[in-house]
Amino acid sequence: MDCVFCNIDNSKVENTIIDESDNFFVLPSIGSLVDGYLLIVSKRHINSMAELMENERIEYEFLIKKYRNLFKNNYNKFPIIFEHDCPVVNSDMKANSIVHAHTHIVNHKFIDGNTIIKKLNFNRIDNLSHISKEKNYIMYINPDNVCYLTNRFEPVSQMMRKIIAKDLGYENKFDWKKEMFVENINSTIKKFKEGSD
Repeated sequence: MDCVFCNIDNSKVENTIIDESDNFFVLPSIGSLVDGYLLIVSKRHINSMAELMENERIEYEFLIKKYRNLFKNNYNKFPIIFEHDCPVVNSDMKANSIVHAHTHIVNHKFIDGNTIIKKLNFNRIDNLSHISKEKNYIMYINPDNVCYLTNRFEPVSQMMRKIIAKDLGYENKFDWKKEMFVENINSTIKKFKEGSD
C-alpha cells in the first residue's frame, strides 16, 4: 500500500514520532504553518476518525485532551484542532489531501472564529461520537474546547490550512507539498519531544 502514514519514513524530520499509543502516532506536521503544529495519525489505515472503533475513539479523545493541555503548557494557550475526513465512495466532496485518518492540532486562534464557523456552515456538536462516516465532514474544536462539525463545505483540498494561512497573513504558503516550514517543525519537536525527555 502506497500510503505515507502506513509507511512512515523515519529518516525525515517531519516523521519524528513525538508520542505513540496503542492505536495512534503523534507527529509534527510537514508544512507547519506555525511553531506548534502536530498530527494525530491512526495506525490503522482508515479514511477518517469516524471509522474508529469504540476503544480507539476513547484513546483518540484522550490524546486530544492530553495535547490540548500540553499546548497550553508550551504556548500559554489552547490550540485549534481539526480533521478533514476522506470522501465517501463516489463523492466529489474532498477537503483532505492524504487518504489516511489524521487530525491537526495547531497553535493558533482565529482572528474571527465566528466568521469561520459561519463560512463553513459549522454546527456545534456535543462530542466526537456524533461524527458519522456516512457523510463527508470537517470537524473543528476551537480553543475553548467547543466542537463543531460541517457536512456542507466547498470541496477544496487543504481548506482549513488555507484559512489558517490567510489568518496568519501568508495565504500563498498554505500548501504543505510546497512549503515545509522546517524551522517550525524543528521547534515543535524540541518543545514536545526533547522537552519530555
